[in-house]
Amino acid sequence: MHFVGAGKLSAWLPPDASYQAAQMDSAFYGIYLAAAFAVVFVLGLAAVYVFKFRRKNDSEKAFQTGKANVVFQAVWVLCAVGLALYTFTLDFCGFMDRTVAPGNALQIEVTASQWKYDFAYPNGHVADTLHVVMGEPVQLKINSADVVHSITIPALRLNQAAIPGQETTSWFTADTPGTYDVRSNIYSGDGFPGMQTALVSHTVKEYETWMATVTDIFAGRTMEEVGQMLYDTQGCKACHSVDGSKLVGPSLKDVYGNTFATKEGVDILVDDAYVRESLYTPNVSVIAGYEPVMTPYEGKLNDKEVEAITAWLKSISKFAQQEGN
Repeated sequence: MHFVGAGKLSAWLPPDASYQAAQMDSAFYGIYLAAAFAVVFVLGLAAVYVFKFRRKNDSEKAFQTGKANVVFQAVWVLCAVGLALYTFTLDFCGFMDRTVAPGNALQIEVTASQWKYDFAYPNGHVADTLHVVMGEPVQLKINSADVVHSITIPALRLNQAAIPGQETTSWFTADTPGTYDVRSNIYSGDGFPGMQTALVSHTVKEYETWMATVTDIFAGRTMEEVGQMLYDTQGCKACHSVDGSKLVGPSLKDVYGNTFATKEGVDILVDDAYVRESLYTPNVSVIAGYEPVMTPYEGKLNDKEVEAITAWLKSISKFAQQEGN
């Protein structure tokens, strides 16, 4: 129990990166110390009573019970009520503050799914990491695309469930620059350990630079690099490997230029048209051995992004390279 014996209380929790975290830490340590005092006090009284009133020899008779001491009972009850009121009021104001976001908070929509997060910004940009301006309030509007998840940011002491069909909200103000872990603490399937991303707290200038850079994903990147980035950020890697291993869907290794049999018994060549069809209407021609469970990306990807994914698939396929594509 190194946690209990730690001499420095601040070492028990990760460094706080928001003023809300400091409020919660103060409440936690206050409740912890009050509870520790209560435990020591009760156990101490028990030890004293056992020592004082123990039977010293076999012939000694037990003490006769008398009337209850009303004063002691009242003091005991008042102490218990006082401890309860202390723990309730310790962070009540902080709880109310964390419940209602300021009117000028930046609105970011969060969609949790197996096993990733999508953060949609007011300008329409969707990122797989959470970027905010240091010192400015941010409200998260949280949804789940499939099962129950959560968004947990330990440095902010933020933990909020993501529930299918129900929007939940949470807000914070990151007051320290840096990069902090974001994860889910609710088990949601085999890929749960990989459901992690990051919160990046920027200065205003850094945030504006980042937003200008990511808004145009093709700036400074080749088509192949953009295709791989889309594979990483659009949830493709949850179902399609690039090393030949079988997941929910077929592996993308050497898929372009190859011929496969579909569930309907038709042989089909994976070319530009098939890649486009597989992304926009994926369940029309399904490779044999797999189920038609892929989510359509029509409306989520534009034609240029599909071209980038196609270029990337060509770059990792020996069949496309043999044909000189």
